[in-house]
Amino acid sequence: MDGQRISAEMEHPTENPSKAAEYLQELNNIIGTQQGLLEKQRIRIEELELQVTDLCKENACLKDQHRRHLATCGLAQENHCTLEGIEENVAQENDMPHCLRGSLRSDQNVFDPL
Repeated sequence: MDGQRISAEMEHPTENPSKAAEYLQELNNIIGTQQGLLEKQRIRIEELELQVTDLCKENACLKDQHRRHLATCGLAQENHCTLEGIEENVAQENDMPHCLRGSLRSDQNVFDPL
């Protein structure tokens, strides 16, 4: 019933200018709220992209340290299969979309509220 009343009032805004002004104000409030949410999401995306970049750098450093450790221990030849597995994982990670690579913990939900 309310929907029909509102629809009827919207059809003839010149008959009730104060109602038209109320609707316009409400629409402006909705637009402002949506713009605020979009800005929060943009900021959160930037934060996550920085985390991904940091994690990629940390991952590269750890892989380098691991390779050097294996080389100094003389285990590089024995652990060749392990390194191939690591390199395969890296290749798979590189195939992922950039926005997902290394940015989520296994227990983290991408749909958690901001």
